[in-house]
Amino acid sequence: MNKFLQFLFFFISFIFLQKYLLAIEISGKAKVIDGDTIKINNEKIRLLGIDAFEIKQKCKSRNRTKYKCGQIAKSTLIEIISNQPVKCIKEKKDYYKRWLATCYVGKLDIGENMVLLGYAIAFMSKKYKDAQDEAKKVKAGAWQGEFISPKEWRKEKRK
Repeated sequence: MNKFLQFLFFFISFIFLQKYLLAIEISGKAKVIDGDTIKINNEKIRLLGIDAFEIKQKCKSRNRTKYKCGQIAKSTLIEIISNQPVKCIKEKKDYYKRWLATCYVGKLDIGENMVLLGYAIAFMSKKYKDAQDEAKKVKAGAWQGEFISPKEWRKEKRK
């Protein structure tokens, strides 16, 4: 009987672990919602470690004219993905019930590229700090002019 219980325990553990391991990855065709959110198989996914400009957010160019950096952020994400399959490694759900995940097109880290191109900033992590430093250095995207962080922009809109 003891060996049977051991077998049963390991069998159930194996089934549970297999389901868990399969659940951390999601892949397929992505629909872009905004500069840091996509949807794959009806699951909303927020790119972990970045904060992109909000759809209605505007930034200032180097000659101080306002432009729609939030819409450009979304277009940039669409361009990076280019209708290619996306693979995401899910970590946890956020306050809005979206998966927080690191996502890839092939071996290309989508979040890192959004930061490198200057239409997202490193957020709540040092993961993309080097990419952000490089974007600042070359004045990529919004770094060519002035902007407020997406977090501050959201805070201002709530007031």
